[in-house]
Amino acid sequence: MTEAVQISAMLPGVHRVRKRLAAGRVAEYWYAWRGGPQILGLTAGNDAALARAIARELVAASRRYDEHTRAAAPDTVTFYGLVTRYLLAMEEDTSIGERTKSDRRKHLDFARGPDGKLGAMEIRAFESRKARGFLIGWRDGFSKTPKTADDRLGAVSTVLSWAADRGELAANPVKEFPRIYRVNRAEIIWQPQPEFVAAFELAATSGLRESDLIRLPKNAIGKDAIVWHTGKSRGRRTIVIPITPRLRACLAAMPKHDATTVLASSKGTPWKLAGLAAALRRQRLHALEKAQERRGPDATTGIEGLRWHDLRGTAATNFLLDGLELDQVALIVGWSLTRVREIAARYVSGEAMGLAMVRRLQQRKRRTGTEQKL
Repeated sequence: MTEAVQISAMLPGVHRVRKRLAAGRVAEYWYAWRGGPQILGLTAGNDAALARAIARELVAASRRYDEHTRAAAPDTVTFYGLVTRYLLAMEEDTSIGERTKSDRRKHLDFARGPDGKLGAMEIRAFESRKARGFLIGWRDGFSKTPKTADDRLGAVSTVLSWAADRGELAANPVKEFPRIYRVNRAEIIWQPQPEFVAAFELAATSGLRESDLIRLPKNAIGKDAIVWHTGKSRGRRTIVIPITPRLRACLAAMPKHDATTVLASSKGTPWKLAGLAAALRRQRLHALEKAQERRGPDATTGIEGLRWHDLRGTAATNFLLDGLELDQVALIVGWSLTRVREIAARYVSGEAMGLAMVRRLQQRKRRTGTEQKL
């Protein structure tokens, strides 16, 4: 506590974030202000080692702090200033998950920093007819890591859409930009354990967060929906997920066990978050070994960067293909309607959504015996 007071007095307004990582490791990040640029980021094996590392980097962090806070007037001219204002707004947005905030902040700090080189651009430059080509070319400069390159431009696009919504830009020039990262599912070669498959498929068909995925009780499974009053917010948070044909098939195929939760590990006990993360790492490694055995040391699997969180996007896509409306999907997965629209535009054709709606209406007609109109 004394250390925090001293640093706050030395660097007034600095925003500090400390995180506990796997295997007892700890990380700390400093930002010049909440939503501002990062001035320090360190990871160590324990608290004592982290304190020593911070002491070594304190002078450099103080110098970066001074550089970023020297200008008193808010920057309303450059992309750097636009990002700063967006990050401040993002911090207050409770609809955005912490992992998404962390990733987005990292990509935006890169984009406006000395490596990304976009910070000094004037906001009005993004209204040029050449802006789209310029930004896509900027993204292509990092194509050796295609997913990261796409994610960086995706973060920039989010800021530009935010600016356009507030009248600072006429339009976002890279809205719905073409991706260079593609996951070729035909290239995935793996044979995961049944317990892992169950968790993987439930995530991809339910849209549940990791923490809810492992705690979902069996008694929450109803005839037509999963309804669960979670322990969060003193029981006021309720999860309601319609049981689509995909989700029903997934639940029917669940391995049998005596645990009270829907999912269980190979030991027959509920999963823990660390165990679920470790299982995904093992499966990625196993898939890579198999791919390299078949196609040589340079082979890839297409799932190197896969995270459990990514499967929520898969679930949203599946819900849309099963005929659910955009606002219904947004409510189920807890995302903004804009984000679900982006997923629909990227992964689901209008024809596929239309056919899915027709199938849903036909199923409803068979159940009720009444005609439903589109």
